[in-house]
Amino acid sequence: MSQKTVDSKAYPLKELFLDKFDVDFYQREYVWQKKQLEDLLTDLSVEFLKNWTIGDTPDKVRSYDPYFMGEIVLSYKDGARSSIIDGQQRITTFTLLLIYLLKTYGHLPLFPCADVEKAIYSDDFGTPRFNLDIEQRNNCMLSLFRNGTYTPTETDKQYVQNIVDRYNDISECWNEQINENNAVNFAYWIKEKVVFSKVWTNNDEFAYVIFETMNDRGLSLTQVEMLRSFLLANIDSENRNNAIQQFDEIVKRLVNIKLASKSKAEFEFFKMYFRGHYAEDFSQNKDSNSDFIRIGKEFHRWVRDNDKTLLGLRYSSDYIEFVSKIAYFAKQYEKINSLINERNTNKYLYLIVNNDYGFTLQPALILSAIKYNDTDEIVTQKIQIISKYLTKVLTWRIWNHWMISQSSMESHIYTLCKQIRDMDIETLTVTLNNNPIDLPSLDNAPTLNQQNKQKIKVLLALITEIVAKESKCADYMLNKPDIEVEHIWADHYEQHTDEFSDKNTFAAARNNIGDLLVLPKSFNASYNDSPYNVKVEQYFEQNILAQSLNQRKYINNPDFLRFVHNSGLPFKAYTDFKHSSINERAELYKQILLWNWA
Repeated sequence: MSQKTVDSKAYPLKELFLDKFDVDFYQREYVWQKKQLEDLLTDLSVEFLKNWTIGDTPDKVRSYDPYFMGEIVLSYKDGARSSIIDGQQRITTFTLLLIYLLKTYGHLPLFPCADVEKAIYSDDFGTPRFNLDIEQRNNCMLSLFRNGTYTPTETDKQYVQNIVDRYNDISECWNEQINENNAVNFAYWIKEKVVFSKVWTNNDEFAYVIFETMNDRGLSLTQVEMLRSFLLANIDSENRNNAIQQFDEIVKRLVNIKLASKSKAEFEFFKMYFRGHYAEDFSQNKDSNSDFIRIGKEFHRWVRDNDKTLLGLRYSSDYIEFVSKIAYFAKQYEKINSLINERNTNKYLYLIVNNDYGFTLQPALILSAIKYNDTDEIVTQKIQIISKYLTKVLTWRIWNHWMISQSSMESHIYTLCKQIRDMDIETLTVTLNNNPIDLPSLDNAPTLNQQNKQKIKVLLALITEIVAKESKCADYMLNKPDIEVEHIWADHYEQHTDEFSDKNTFAAARNNIGDLLVLPKSFNASYNDSPYNVKVEQYFEQNILAQSLNQRKYINNPDFLRFVHNSGLPFKAYTDFKHSSINERAELYKQILLWNWA
């Protein structure tokens, strides 16, 4: 029996990714969600931008600071490929990032195409070999590498769809400060300065011992645990036991909150609470040591360093009240997430819509406006007022193809957090009615594409629900299973040659929001290929926005007709659906939004 060995060494990404890895059958597959991807891209872009200066050439990257991405634990056996024990999620995500960089910026002069390609893929006598050489995902990875797209097949496992979704999420989560002016330097920084510690052994069992040791909670206190110790150390012994019970109950309740993003609620809460209620400096510039940056990285140390200044903690009684405040706001955070999960759209439509948009900063904005010891009634009103305003912000941006990712919205949201701290209902309403976040006008109309499909689905569901609520038949579509975006026109260019001279202009018109509805997947399967005169009859059995295409909806439907009359919105039925009809429907959708937020 050979002797067990272990070794470690730090490697830049470009060297580590020249290896070929696999995973054993008992390993979980790729499970990262959008939140993890967004956090990674935010961290990478912030660290890069701390170093980059306008005018820097690629050779300047030599002097940029490195960025440590943690340990990759591997097991080598008999000279075979290394088996990943810990690190598969990061390796997969960085591979998708490299593909995105290559596809988006590979045309730029000086872009290191060859090195980036080697870190992704190599040709082994006609057989594709990726750094993570897993047969079941190779078709997907090869298609993304060559074409930038992949449509999962029925035989693909769920994790393949997850890989595709995360690749598509990159463009949505992208920091707009990384662009053609510095993307070449960013690519060099990623391959040369992003560093992993490779820990390897010749024995699987020993590899897991290493992994467990590095991740043992008992040896590495979390930020929450260190915050707890600091606060309790400043509370007198007579009151400490009560404070311990209160703080531990807080954490227990937070741990039980399951976020759709898969992030840990106990960490998200403290970051949102401290930033929203206490932070003064929200700078994200290079070399920034702002409250915003420090809370994101080490909120326990930020509290310790600001206890007597920003937090006003001087005596034991101050710390006791501080723990009580944390308990109160943790309860409100729990309430917000509970309401999202309950999906009561009759009372909290906009709260649900913002969550369906995938917007993760909503609780931060709501928490900031809540005042310590606000009543349940006041908290409910603030949730409704803020979530409706936030839906407007997100919807206006989506309509104009503006990004709503964490990196693109964080500065806007936390600036507003500071502005609305502890506001009363009346002042809050006036403030938000003045649109404190700059909005684009609703010009033109959004066009469906692979990247915005989910958000367009939510946008259409919102428009549908506005009409349904006003017509006294509220029934939010996304509370139902298997809802899809449906084209009113079938994908048959040959049926529209009287209006279009080529397929591209036809496709652009067909993907205009005016040609779209949200309908059950079963409807799509049955009628997707049917002509309009067949579909329009079937639409009458669907949601109210689809029904409004049919002449019958304008007969003996008093609630709907009363809404149309009172609102003055340009609803009309269509016996034929032409290019002009699409433009009219897009205008109708726009007017519905403007009317709802008038």
